[in-house]
Amino acid sequence: MNRFIIFTSFILVLSLHLVVFTYYKNNQQNKISTLEKNQPLQIQLTKAYQKEQIKEELKIFEKKVEEKKPLKEKIKKPQEIKQVEPIKQKETFVEKETTTTQEIKSATKEIKTETKDKNQEESKIQISNLIDEYGKKLREEINKNKNYPTVSKKLKEQGKVIIRFKVLKNGIFEDISILISSNKERLDKAALNAVYDTKEFIPYDDRIQKEFLEYDLPLEFILN
Repeated sequence: MNRFIIFTSFILVLSLHLVVFTYYKNNQQNKISTLEKNQPLQIQLTKAYQKEQIKEELKIFEKKVEEKKPLKEKIKKPQEIKQVEPIKQKETFVEKETTTTQEIKSATKEIKTETKDKNQEESKIQISNLIDEYGKKLREEINKNKNYPTVSKKLKEQGKVIIRFKVLKNGIFEDISILISSNKERLDKAALNAVYDTKEFIPYDDRIQKEFLEYDLPLEFILN
């Protein structure tokens, strides 16, 4: 009887243990299954969170890089300006200065040459005018000493004689000769005598820088 009770109690205890064990095992399996079901969601959430966090960190990093770039450029630009631009500006300034000085020099040379030419032309014109004026007065003086031969008048001899001679600075005549004859001996001699009788005239102007003046003086013998 006792053995039976012990045996039955043992079986009951064992069955209870089995029931408890099976219940505990099932409970654990249910927990694991629920964890496995919930874990992918947590993993996905963590991955999404990590992606967003990475994106935000990248944005922050890009902003920092963009903020740093202008500083680098600002630091580089003055160096480039100091190393390159001032040299170019100096070269161009020197080139401009040389070109302007050359242009000024050429312009001044042209002006000087023009002024010299003008002065020379004016002086030539002035000297030629002085010579012509002196020759006019000289001709008038010689014509005063011209005598028409009486024999030539009676014979009605007419003609034109050109006398060549030199006038020195002091007004004295030299190298008197007939350049073109009238083919009348008396008229030729009368023309020569007119120059010889005058002999000399007033000195010409000092601005005429010549040792002598040479004239070809025409003397006409015409009956009225």
